[in-house]
Amino acid sequence: MLNEEVIKLELIEEIRWLIRLRWIAIGGILLISYVTSRIAVLVPDDIPFYVIAGLLALFNVVSLFWARTLRSRKFSLARINAVIQCIIDSFALVLLIHFAGGIENPFFIYFVFHAIIAGILLPRWLSYSVAFFMSSLFSAVVFLEYSSFIPHYHIDIFPSTIYGENLWQNQGYILSVFFILVSTLFLSVYFTTYIMERLRKSRNELVLEKDKYETVIENMADGVIFINPDGRVAFCNSAAERIRKVKRENVVGETVFEFHPSHLDKTINNILDEFKSGKKGSFRRKMRANDDYSHNIYTPVFSKDGKFLGVMFLSQDMTERKRLESALIKAERLATIGKMSARIAHEIKNPLSSISLNIELLHDELKGCDGVATKEAINLLAPIMAEVDRLTGLSEEYLQFAKLPNLPIKARPINAILSELTGFLRKAISEKNIILTEDYEKNLPLVAIDENQMKQAFLNILKNAFEAMPGGGKLCIHTGRGHNGAVVVHITDTGIGIDEEKLEKIFDPFYTTKDIGTGLGLAVSQQIIREHGGEIHCQSAPGQGTTFAIQLPKAEEL
Repeated sequence: MLNEEVIKLELIEEIRWLIRLRWIAIGGILLISYVTSRIAVLVPDDIPFYVIAGLLALFNVVSLFWARTLRSRKFSLARINAVIQCIIDSFALVLLIHFAGGIENPFFIYFVFHAIIAGILLPRWLSYSVAFFMSSLFSAVVFLEYSSFIPHYHIDIFPSTIYGENLWQNQGYILSVFFILVSTLFLSVYFTTYIMERLRKSRNELVLEKDKYETVIENMADGVIFINPDGRVAFCNSAAERIRKVKRENVVGETVFEFHPSHLDKTINNILDEFKSGKKGSFRRKMRANDDYSHNIYTPVFSKDGKFLGVMFLSQDMTERKRLESALIKAERLATIGKMSARIAHEIKNPLSSISLNIELLHDELKGCDGVATKEAINLLAPIMAEVDRLTGLSEEYLQFAKLPNLPIKARPINAILSELTGFLRKAISEKNIILTEDYEKNLPLVAIDENQMKQAFLNILKNAFEAMPGGGKLCIHTGRGHNGAVVVHITDTGIGIDEEKLEKIFDPFYTTKDIGTGLGLAVSQQIIREHGGEIHCQSAPGQGTTFAIQLPKAEEL
């Protein structure tokens, strides 16, 4: 069913329609009054007609202003207004018929039109009530005329019949008229309300179908814009707003060129011209604006009889697809790099082990010898051994990045792991003049992790924070709950920060801004966290410090 607000608006529009119709009736009354008084004297007194017309005009003006206030009022008040409109019209018609011959005037059949209007405006039971009111009021007037309580106004246009001049006093005639009138009134109400109920039911079904299809279109991932044959936008869903970067209220009713790139204006004009000429099929266009990609499809819409109704403009957002493709290419590249790193590290590690062993043997041999040259040789061995150790460490780091070991997963409390790690780093933190703040939320769910790997991930992040604060600063570690019960860890420093351009690359393997380092620390941390089903994000700005946010799923979800 339609909601009450929609029904109220429709009723207000019908009341306004009745007010406009009443102006026509008032004009007709004045015209008939003038004709009967100037051209042919049909009634003994035409003043009542002018009075009734004047009162109706006054009521119509009041009704007009009243109708303008109904939009902001309750539905019940609009319904009362419609009832009053019908009652006043019925009362006015009874008076007009009374002064125009009463029951001997065959135009009393006009009551039927009022019954039809009541059936349009009001529900069934109120329509029958109005019909009963009209017939009762007219019956009262006829009875008063018949009993000579009020005067009867005879009109010459309706001459006496076989019943004589007192037709209005003939009981047979009166009963016949009332039978015809009452039966016609109630039959009119029955058929009118029946038709209106069927129409409203059909309308409701159409509205529901329309709402259903609009809801489907509104919730589509693709942007949908319907363009009229004149190029104006008739409909725009929320996805189109997002993809086209427009506001619905700014484009509906405007031409499509208002939000379409200017270099495509000619293309759209050509498409519209071809569709107007009866061309079937769809046109496809690809567009790129900065880093946003879209695939646009223009499809003509024709009626059953082949009339061109407009163009369905479907805009598919390809930005996410492009991003995923780029991420896939990057992943494939990293996988290749990982394999190469593992191969190279393996090839280097074995010779380095041999070199290291031989240097140690050479060192032991030289220690047993005397001489200045021997001492110089021993001194030269120290930096050689240091470089060998450094290369060995690099090889181990490359191997760790290339392939993480199988994770022995256990349910562990994240707070205990962090506390243990900070305890291990306490001395280094103090030496670097860093003030550590630990804020751990109690009763956090356990996380299913490999403890050593996760400590390595957090250690890399903490080392990054230390290096960002060479002169000291503040370091805060905070734990809490995230979405769906996940555990969230925030590691915040007050270091130098990272600019936007570098921030996008900090998790890329081999990317580093330091003079010394492999650029694998944060890449390994990200890899470890993702292997555990988690996510890591970084927020930073130059001079404002850096925050790493790590989210790990609770153990039950793994």
